[in-house]
Amino acid sequence: MNFELSEEQVMFRNMVRKFAEQEMLPTLKDYERQHKVNYDVIKKLASLGLIGAHIPQEYGGLGLDYTTSAIIWEQLSQASWTQTLVSLGQSVLAGTIIMNVANKEQKQNYLPPACRGEMMIAVAAVEPNAGSDATAIEASAVLDGDEWVINGSKNFISHGGIADVVFVLVQTDRSKGAKGMALIAVDKDTKGFSSHDVEMVGDKAGDIANLGFVDCRVPKDNLVGEVGRGLQNSLVGIDTARLFIAAGCVGMAQGCLDACIKYAKERHQFGKPIASFQLVQETIARMQAETEAIRWQVYYAAELKSQGKPHGKELSAAKWLASELAVRVSSEAVRLHGAYGCTDDFPVEHHYRDSVLSTILGGTTEMHKLLIGRELLDINAMV
Repeated sequence: MNFELSEEQVMFRNMVRKFAEQEMLPTLKDYERQHKVNYDVIKKLASLGLIGAHIPQEYGGLGLDYTTSAIIWEQLSQASWTQTLVSLGQSVLAGTIIMNVANKEQKQNYLPPACRGEMMIAVAAVEPNAGSDATAIEASAVLDGDEWVINGSKNFISHGGIADVVFVLVQTDRSKGAKGMALIAVDKDTKGFSSHDVEMVGDKAGDIANLGFVDCRVPKDNLVGEVGRGLQNSLVGIDTARLFIAAGCVGMAQGCLDACIKYAKERHQFGKPIASFQLVQETIARMQAETEAIRWQVYYAAELKSQGKPHGKELSAAKWLASELAVRVSSEAVRLHGAYGCTDDFPVEHHYRDSVLSTILGGTTEMHKLLIGRELLDINAMV
């Protein structure tokens, strides 16, 4: 058992932390206030190869293991989980799907430009009546000659408003249930496709949208993977997305901890720094202890995934614990900062807003508890 990071991992950790401090934090407030995506950050991340950290080198990525990739995602999220999500999220979710289930032509068409930051790819699964229950998908695709005709709607899709192409989870035959599902690529300029931005509690410098499909006709060859495996293929990407979210949550918690340490030393009350108050020290000590413990749970799940070993319950535990950690630590950080913590002049406020979304994306806390329970007890509590 080795708890030491490799020289390469330490190098990436230090390099990415420096990037986040110098390239993301200085302009974050402006982009969040304007509700705009920072494309300059995306381009700079692409130039360093960081967008496709886990994507094979032959397709423009760095080909790193999942533990090293998690370290990168964590360090970037210390500055902003929102900007990390909008910059790297597409390679995490769509990129993982493509590298595992797409054909060679699709891999060449999508992965290199995505890793270069030249193409945005969204994955659209969630619908008004299908969230945790992905088998309830209503969006349909009917094969008409050499074209798929797609109708339906999708909700709360990351990158949905800025995507060049969307992988849409559709139902091709309702009588087959999950075995009738498929993933089909739809270009943004396809007739009948529309997107509408969604205002969320967090993600102010990101992009989340609702999508509509009305008689959208796309070539038959736009099928990604096989008909009947759309849900399974989506879950391939969601598995990596859960690791991404968990690592990002640890990053948010660490960012709040660092901010609290700095603030507690600088802020004076009753003639002394608040860092000398016992309750302040207890709060900061708890933040550190919980963050460090859950960080290693995330790394453990990442290591199992890197080795191709079963990691379902370990990753669900990491995602569940890390997302609730981010909410808890950011909340305490805002309280420690007092009224200042409620302004964007201090970094804890945006972490507090973003952390709420992390408990929902990639599966709710309740879903992950059920997944762990099912694996341990061999009984599906949802049936």
